[in-house]
Amino acid sequence: MKTTIFATAAAVISAGLMSCSQGFSVQTVEEKETFLLAEGSDAALEMDLKIEYPVSGLKKQALDNLTGALTANIFGEEYAGMDITEAVGAYKNDKASDYRTACLPLAKENEGIPTASLDWSDYVTGAVAGCHKNILSYSITKYSFTGGAHGMTAETALNFDMKTGNLLTESDFFKEGYKDRLPGLLSSHLAESLENPSDTSMLFTQEIGPNGNFAIGEKGVTYIYNQYEIGPYVMGIIRVTVPWEELEGLY
Repeated sequence: MKTTIFATAAAVISAGLMSCSQGFSVQTVEEKETFLLAEGSDAALEMDLKIEYPVSGLKKQALDNLTGALTANIFGEEYAGMDITEAVGAYKNDKASDYRTACLPLAKENEGIPTASLDWSDYVTGAVAGCHKNILSYSITKYSFTGGAHGMTAETALNFDMKTGNLLTESDFFKEGYKDRLPGLLSSHLAESLENPSDTSMLFTQEIGPNGNFAIGEKGVTYIYNQYEIGPYVMGIIRVTVPWEELEGLY
């Protein structure tokens, strides 16, 4: 069964955009395409890419650094050096080639195999997620289905210094000692982060810590825990926000 857990993440991204809409402008490249496994086949790879990226409002070198890092992190290091639009086209063609390389032999060896079992999906969304002072957060959400019971969704946050366009790590943003204090703060907000707080009983652990995957926004710092990271697949992606006032002295 193919299940897409994609709309929720996209909605979160859109909601965070408004707080970062001043100071620079963005463009969005959006492409949807279906690649048939072979001529006349019902099996297909469905692709949907929607990538937002800054185009002005930052110094040229900072803008180049930022968009270069976006390209590499969204599509892969092999696409580094391409602009966003060029990378989108190359990524689609490469995924179509991978799909046919993997599935054409299966179709030929197993005549009569249900075409639905040879369907793939690849969805990618990238958008500004928030900002605070001179730091911009960007969220990448990927859904991939290549057969089996269900697909997988993963969300990755990137944080940039808007003056330089350079990527910031967790230790760049936080002050020394954050690893000692953040686990308690994150764990205290875990239950309220779930749609149903009683679902904490389903978690693999109720003591969580920083994992390097975080975004900043108006309310505070949000840590992102992907499927199977701290809970079963059915719980989806879990986002835990620590308010700014509780982070005093940590950044």
